Amino acid sequence: MLISAFAFLACVAVFIVLVVYAGRARTDVALDLEYYFLVRNCSDSTSAAVVGEVYSSGGAGYLDGDSVILACYYTRADARRVCSLMEQKGEAVYVSVRSLKSITLRGKDAAYGDEVKQNVDTAASVAHLLYDTANGLETGKLSQSSAKTNLKGAADALNGLISCNDDSFFDAWNRKLYSAAAAIGAKKGEILFSKDVRYLQVSLCCALLELGSCF
Repeated sequence: MLISAFAFLACVAVFIVLVVYAGRARTDVALDLEYYFLVRNCSDSTSAAVVGEVYSSGGAGYLDGDSVILACYYTRADARRVCSLMEQKGEAVYVSVRSLKSITLRGKDAAYGDEVKQNVDTAASVAHLLYDTANGLETGKLSQSSAKTNLKGAADALNGLISCNDDSFFDAWNRKLYSAAAAIGAKKGEILFSKDVRYLQVSLCCALLELGSCF
């Protein structure tokens, strides 16, 4: 009986240690996301008009709070160059730098660090593919057929992530992925314009920056 009692107490002690460890577990996931958005301010009363004006002039026209995003760039130099050209034309635009360097997963969620990193890397690559596709359409270096192939690949990649993210931990993030994949898929049967693909890219980049709210 005495041995059984000691064994029981030992098991309880191990269980407590494991619970405490799980509660203190922590994983810092390095993301290093940084985007340079070309932005124009608006108010509630003018947002629809500004979005329409921006879209008509070839911008993404992505409404983000009290501003409209025209485009998203990957270097400060590219963003400043385009911004300067538009300022010379009298456009009231500016560059907004937004970043997400890392997120912290705690407790039992800490075990998902590698999977979160893989999700971010894949989604970020898809966003860059959309950026390259928009540029190719704008310069005429990319045909409609090639652009649609790129969009199919982008949607397939995001849907692939959703299929692999079969744990409830990913539910909120999967909803963002599904929204992005559906929006991309909806464009495959249309004539593609660079501004439409820029909108898709901007939308996905914004979803990536909101990653911390998903986990």
